[in-house]
Amino acid sequence: MKIIKQYTLSEENLEKDIDKFTRDAKNGAYQYDYKYGQEGLKLIKAYFRMIEEEFKKQNYRTARVCYKKLMFLLLQSKYNYFDYEDIIGKLNFEKFLAHYFLCLIKQCNIKEIFKEYLEYLKIKEDYYFASVHRAIFTGLEGKNLTFFVNLAEKEAKNIKEKDYAMHDVIYFLIDLAKLKKDKAGFNQLCAKYQGIVDEDEPFEDKK
Repeated sequence: MKIIKQYTLSEENLEKDIDKFTRDAKNGAYQYDYKYGQEGLKLIKAYFRMIEEEFKKQNYRTARVCYKKLMFLLLQSKYNYFDYEDIIGKLNFEKFLAHYFLCLIKQCNIKEIFKEYLEYLKIKEDYYFASVHRAIFTGLEGKNLTFFVNLAEKEAKNIKEKDYAMHDVIYFLIDLAKLKKDKAGFNQLCAKYQGIVDEDEPFEDKK
């Protein structure tokens, strides 16, 4: 993408443009971005606006692929390609992730959605975005939600205290118990996963 008075794609489509941006970022094109006019951050924001337009037009395949490419680049913590202390905090990831998972729900079967969910957990590490679980609870209904919950329960059995990235699988089940106002189920989960679940985890009855 080129920065002129408006943002125009330099590649043939949005997906390829983001691929080029990712290569450039990994090659150091946006190191110390905040010192040089925040060009990288401006491009990122422009990309997210374009992806949102695809989402609004129900081009779910394009939106899904582009959301994943850009968000996973930013969520990974091994390399700081832009040298911001917290670039995620400058962006509306709650909305982006909700849209991403809604795209998955529109396009994928439950096993595929769960696989993508696990990929997201492994890449986002210490971040927590409440919108992800809300999007799944809202987007999946009946047997589909039950199947997803079953997959989460099976996965949760193998999660250890040291598996920090995967703790949200357990919190997914806890969030569902809260949503259902299932105090007994909530207490059972807290007891079963003692050492992983915060001792002061609140049970909030939603009005």
